Amino acid sequence: MNRRISVQTGGVFNQFGVNEGMRLIGEAGFDCVDLGLSDYLPGKNIHKGIIEGPYTLPEEEFLETIIRPIREAGEKYGVSFGQAHAPYSSWTPFSEEMNAFLMRSFEMCLKACQYLGCPYLVVHPACMHYEQRLDPAFEWELNMSRYSALIPAAKSAKVKILLENMFSSCKGKLIETACADMHDACRYIDELNARAGEELFGFCYDCGHAAVLGKDQGIAIHTLGRRLLALHLHDNDGAHDNHRFPYFGVVDWDMVLKSLGEIGYQGTINFETAGEMSAHPAKVAPELLKLLSAIGRDFVSRLDGE
Repeated sequence: MNRRISVQTGGVFNQFGVNEGMRLIGEAGFDCVDLGLSDYLPGKNIHKGIIEGPYTLPEEEFLETIIRPIREAGEKYGVSFGQAHAPYSSWTPFSEEMNAFLMRSFEMCLKACQYLGCPYLVVHPACMHYEQRLDPAFEWELNMSRYSALIPAAKSAKVKILLENMFSSCKGKLIETACADMHDACRYIDELNARAGEELFGFCYDCGHAAVLGKDQGIAIHTLGRRLLALHLHDNDGAHDNHRFPYFGVVDWDMVLKSLGEIGYQGTINFETAGEMSAHPAKVAPELLKLLSAIGRDFVSRLDGE
């Protein structure tokens, strides 16, 4: 099969801009990108309740002024859009005005995906605030309510919403939060699809998040099975969410690839490696992207049994 490789735009667009960044990504050999729509509403603004930026624009103006140049750059350099990432955190306990604005931003992200021909939008589940884990029953009801409210917009855009496995820090220790347990993740997806009446929700598996929690990657991937539609592939030191390139940390890549093959994963091989890109001088970015592309092609050949 003609499996695609992808890289997140974070760590590239912020250093080089959209046009030059897309050129570097295309010339490195990537087929598509994971578009950081989260960049237009920073997490620090969400936590502070600051409502400003592109998501305050009328929808048509947002698509014309923000998204159209991204689409044109992709067309120019032969790069498509495999998935996108919505703003996060996706909920705050401190401002209902911000929570309403977040929902509007998610709907605009779905419209942007439709405009770009992007099939998936990753929307983090609401999971905690600061040093306090949400009560699990409240967390479930909160997430089911907010995801369910997006069903009409997702259906209209013909874009699937993907959940992601999360973690956080509480009193200096890493803890599991929403969807860190894959059985819980499956419960979310199955119930949301039942509410939608179609396969409108799926999962984006973040192997770096699993690594910092000491999860067995093979068990996690097998538990998700057919629900696994997209990936955030990156490495770390097992204690910090570094977002490094594969083989620069503790992730067992043989296990990851073996498990993806065993469940018949057909999706894009996508790297979420902005941490690595941002850790080096901008002048070496082209070579870094070429290295990551080569790793991606190797992953593809191994999955395809070549």
